Amino acid sequence: MRIIYVSCNSFVSYLITTYLQGIPHAIMPNIDYKRFELIPITKDSEISKAFCSPTKTGAMNILKWINENDKQLSKNDLSVQPEAKFFR
Repeated sequence: MRIIYVSCNSFVSYLITTYLQGIPHAIMPNIDYKRFELIPITKDSEISKAFCSPTKTGAMNILKWINENDKQLSKNDLSVQPEAKFFR
């Protein structure tokens, strides 16, 4: 009898997102202007442009900072969501 051990490590990344006019948007850092901006997520390739946190805690901390420091962006009802939710 053979015993096979299977290790399954699943890694979940998180985006800070909202929906505008029914289209999902995620935040993206704009290094030139030193701020975050919203970009539409209409295809998988656009996810790579968005800010992606390897931990939910990290994404929640960034979201908290945005809500406390960026009045314009915080008006958009942002939330932390798993990145996989937006793959088509």
